[in-house]
Amino acid sequence: MAFTDNCDIFVSLHEDGLNLIGRHIMRQRPSLFNYATADVAANRELWCQIPEFTADVTTFGNPIFTVLPYMPVIGADSPPVGLGFNVQVVGARADFHPSNVVGLPPELGGKLKEQQLALELKICGGIECPDPRLLRRVPVTSGPQGHAADAPKPPLVPVPGRMQCFCLQVFVTAHVARAFINGVERLVGEVDGVEIVDVGPEGLEANIECYIRTAIVLFLRQKLAIPLETLFLDFPLFGLGTVTLAPTPNPPVPHNPAVEEDQLKAFVTMTVGP
Repeated sequence: MAFTDNCDIFVSLHEDGLNLIGRHIMRQRPSLFNYATADVAANRELWCQIPEFTADVTTFGNPIFTVLPYMPVIGADSPPVGLGFNVQVVGARADFHPSNVVGLPPELGGKLKEQQLALELKICGGIECPDPRLLRRVPVTSGPQGHAADAPKPPLVPVPGRMQCFCLQVFVTAHVARAFINGVERLVGEVDGVEIVDVGPEGLEANIECYIRTAIVLFLRQKLAIPLETLFLDFPLFGLGTVTLAPTPNPPVPHNPAVEEDQLKAFVTMTVGP
């Protein structure tokens, strides 16, 4: 059966092409995958991994890291104290149904279900652990209870330390769905499951998985949700009429877009009107 038996135009993206594009983006826009506090971003010796990036990144002064605020130390408020850290996505691969690129762990079923895709991520990070002798030199001010309500808060004191890095192997399963976001119908990736390999105890693993799942879900909704209207297109055809391109409905196409045969597929119907 031809791909256009139930539509007029067929387009697809193979998982190999997506992974190649992903590697190029990671090298050309490293700040999308590397996050750190200012002191860590400025000191290569504190990076958990040295990102690969193209010469254009340095030529045009593009950032390697996205700079984040210091991690607050709970209970330290006179003055508040912060620790440096970094989080880096150092590897990423996608796999479209059926499974042949990413080996899913048993917790996620071992293989992809129909219309599912998988992501394999290697995430490395660490926190600057300060020397106890350095902590004794942190100044002590009067506690917040000794200040007037409108008194300015003391500035945060960043405490440097030795970076203690670790890496996690993260697996994600998801599918493509239509969802209304801010009243607009969009195509979005819906996360089905997240699993981290060899992390214990169980409660720690569950909390880390919860955080990663939350980050991925919000990233997909805020950054990668495609308004469905952008897939509709009208244009004149040599004065003979107007050509309209729109996603083929169900029926006759049960899944549009579809995740199958190692591809992300889209089916488009074309109509010509006055």
